[in-house]
Amino acid sequence: MVSIVANIKSIAKEKELTIKQIGKDSGVGANAIYRWDKQNPNLASLKKVSNYLNVPIEELLDEKQEV
Repeated sequence: MVSIVANIKSIAKEKELTIKQIGKDSGVGANAIYRWDKQNPNLASLKKVSNYLNVPIEELLDEKQEV
């Protein structure tokens, strides 16, 4: 299972962003994002990050299928 944090890191890399930058700019906080590896995020925080990254929430939640 691919984690939400792994998906965020992948998208961040594509957009040349860091988790720290995403956390600060989205208002969620980098530590909160990293905690999503161990606990589920609340919907409001997930929306903030998805809006900041300009991706649907589903993209953060989906497992990436590698071909």
